[in-house]
Amino acid sequence: MSENRENIIIEARDLTIRFGGVTAVNHVSFELKAGEVLGVIGPNGSGKTTLFNLLSGIYVPTEGQIFLNGEDISGKQSNEVFTRGISRTFQNGRLFWNLSVLENIMVGLKEVRECSVLGSIIGAGKEKAQAREAIAACLKHMEIFDDLLIRQADKTAKDLPYADRRRLEICRAVASNPKVILLDEPSAGMDSMETEKLMYDLLKVKKAMPELTIIVVEHDMDFIKGLVDKVMVLNYGENIAYGTFDEVAGDEQVINAYLGQEGE
Repeated sequence: MSENRENIIIEARDLTIRFGGVTAVNHVSFELKAGEVLGVIGPNGSGKTTLFNLLSGIYVPTEGQIFLNGEDISGKQSNEVFTRGISRTFQNGRLFWNLSVLENIMVGLKEVRECSVLGSIIGAGKEKAQAREAIAACLKHMEIFDDLLIRQADKTAKDLPYADRRRLEICRAVASNPKVILLDEPSAGMDSMETEKLMYDLLKVKKAMPELTIIVVEHDMDFIKGLVDKVMVLNYGENIAYGTFDEVAGDEQVINAYLGQEGE
């Protein structure tokens, strides 16, 4: 761990979870400052999504602690973790399929969650003003993705092309103004061109929200190399390498894990 504790936004200390006799995540530790991007890689079944489930409050750690902005959030429920500033996307996508693009993003806004603006769009007076402000905030977030979402703002989520569904989920997560966002295989199901475009979209998110800390699980190494500041490699639930992409890519344990000699 770094001795310089200034500006640490999220920290895991010896994070461990066991399911019966199986240790899915084993004493994993890391820390990130505001604005840093961490890529989490590893063979299938290495504990990447389990780590996300721990960080987002879906699972309670068997051992270890998670700190967000200095507060111990270990064991807090997922809604409490979200309220404190950790938002996430899921590998299989979780949108409100019958709501429009705009409405999906509005659900992510704190103002909507607190005063039900979404249900008062047809209201009057103060509610109408709040609705206009919410729509303006949504459009601002959508602009990060050029016009890809704006031009489809009235479409229902189920009618979007697959790549735009992934963008919409990211946009909704960003709209909650989190301190940390967890992206679980954001390019899953995309072709190489769509994956590259998504990487550049996320670089735009970084530029628009420089204090946002991002942790991303991804299998596409070009995507990881182009986006992240640090890489953590998991194998059998253990952190076997941590550093820059180039440092990790040359690590013998990492090479063995991906070749399957210690792998899946």
